[in-house]
Amino acid sequence: RTKFEEERRGYESQIQQLRQTMDTMQTQESDLQSAKRRAERDAGDYKQKALTLQHELERLRNKLDRPLGSPLSSPRK
Repeated sequence: RTKFEEERRGYESQIQQLRQTMDTMQTQESDLQSAKRRAERDAGDYKQKALTLQHELERLRNKLDRPLGSPLSSPRK
């Protein structure tokens, strides 16, 4: 009988350890998913900033390429 009790306690201990491991892994997974969403959001922000800078660069290049007397050389309003 005591042998069965010892085995049962051993199995319960293993189950408790597995539950703790599972909880830890679920927390890590949740943290990784949050980090992934944040990275994707940041990537979108940086892509938008790059596009904005590209447009600004193109606008400035076009402004420099215009002849000085051109009516288009006046500042945008």
